[in-house]
Amino acid sequence: MTDAFDRLCGTGPGPVGIAVSGGSDSLALLVLAKAWSDRTGRPLIALTVDHRLRPEAADEARFVAETCARIGVDHQTLVWDRPVAKQALARRARHGLMARALRDRGGDRLLLGHTSDDQCETFLMRARQGSTWFGLSGMQPLALSPAWPEGEGILLARPLLHRSRADLQADLKQRGLDWVEDPSNRDPAYERVRVRRLLGGQAALKARILACQGRFQVLRQMEERLIGRWMESRVEPDPAGGFRVRPQGLPQERAERALGVMIQIAGGRDVPPRRDALQPLVRRLLAESGFSGATLGGVMIQRRQGDLVLRPEPDVAGDAADPERSEARFQAVKRLYLGRT
Repeated sequence: MTDAFDRLCGTGPGPVGIAVSGGSDSLALLVLAKAWSDRTGRPLIALTVDHRLRPEAADEARFVAETCARIGVDHQTLVWDRPVAKQALARRARHGLMARALRDRGGDRLLLGHTSDDQCETFLMRARQGSTWFGLSGMQPLALSPAWPEGEGILLARPLLHRSRADLQADLKQRGLDWVEDPSNRDPAYERVRVRRLLGGQAALKARILACQGRFQVLRQMEERLIGRWMESRVEPDPAGGFRVRPQGLPQERAERALGVMIQIAGGRDVPPRRDALQPLVRRLLAESGFSGATLGGVMIQRRQGDLVLRPEPDVAGDAADPERSEARFQAVKRLYLGRT
């Protein structure tokens, strides 16, 4: 396990953050990170978000604070002051709060407790949605914060992707540590809960999913290296703002991914445009020498002297598409894809 922490946490400045909700996965991560910290001397800061969507949330944050005090890890509770009962918004707010708190402390790595069980669930959920092999590769061991611009400069690290939830819970029991159960984890209204029940007791199925996913992970790393090299040699900031890109020579599927991430960066969005919107646009870009322009994801796309120019629309929020921040995000994505983090 220590190899995973060494590899993913790098030698960056400041403390390594740990997202701790009080559930078994994040508490096991906390304990393992503490052992790694004791060995390496890297400081830790545990971060818990009280999203104020359930009355139990404040008690769960106190439980985590007490546990951290008992094992000797610095802890901070963050409160979402405008709670909205919607999963996507709550997730974004949670990541934004933790990213800001970690950056204020001078850190740039945030540990998350996702497990091999989470990977299996993600695989089946994305398969049902019609994802390509790229999406079926699942969660990545190292990724940029999904909150923008709040997550600027923050990398998410997942050292437990090869550990099962059952093994982690057994470790906690051995240490005499308890954890809290979020009632939403039993609510069948959520797709992940239904998929989790479907996978219950299906050890052989999980093993097959993880083996398949492992192969997709290798392919994804190769694909991201190729896109990173393309970004290094075929993309540059445009003097008038935005970016100039040269997609010529890219195969259709890679062009969709490469342009999707560039549109995300130029437009200051949390995610790239949907594939069903990207596909027809990329076909036009690659096939039509007389492409006259288009708008997607808050970005104006025009052809200039053979290059494509990507600029945020005039009404895009200032911070999200600020030229300096866009350039910093471009460089961060490129470094991540090229394995230079």
